[in-house]
Amino acid sequence: MRRLFYILLLSMVLCPSTGLGRTVADLFATEPGNLFPLLTRTNRLDMVDYYLNGQMVAVTNNLAGESRLLELDSAYLKVQTSGSRVVEMLMRKVGKDTVVTVIETVTTPVPDSRLTQWNSHWQRYTSDKLFKVPTIDDFMVKKMPGELRIDLQNAMIFPLIQLAFKGENHDIIEATHGLDRFLVSSEYKRFEPYFKPTISYRFNGLKIKPVKK
Repeated sequence: MRRLFYILLLSMVLCPSTGLGRTVADLFATEPGNLFPLLTRTNRLDMVDYYLNGQMVAVTNNLAGESRLLELDSAYLKVQTSGSRVVEMLMRKVGKDTVVTVIETVTTPVPDSRLTQWNSHWQRYTSDKLFKVPTIDDFMVKKMPGELRIDLQNAMIFPLIQLAFKGENHDIIEATHGLDRFLVSSEYKRFEPYFKPTISYRFNGLKIKPVKK
């Protein structure tokens, strides 16, 4: 009963301005385990309890590791599920539907992310047309000489792209390529003039599109 009280209190205190009715904490508590396999429902409710009481206390997850709720408002939350994984959730209204956009980031040790979208019943939107994950080529501002391009392909066998919500309302998604962390400094300087550091995206209904500059 105590945990249910705090969930209800969260809904009232945060006063959702998005007209969604529910809060992201509700969805966090009811997620069936696809995103949070290490956290039981009790774990999640405890994390919300702690946060509401002004405490960022770690809970013990199913692998005996530590998980923490880092940020929370009516529509957005950020959870450190383990020492190497962070999950961000943004709840928004699209037409009459509630959509949850999720970014999972794993440090490998260079951060690498994946983005998925779900409805309020935790059924996934699977169309590839909703969001195109950027490749390293999308960050290029000018054509790279052939020999240098071969060197880059040999040095970076697979791209590691980090995604994160940005902006006051978390309504911007920012992608970074992480080359400066993947390569040693002297090597990165050879490629740096050919790349922009970030790409920004905005929501357009269910679609997530790059911001044109």
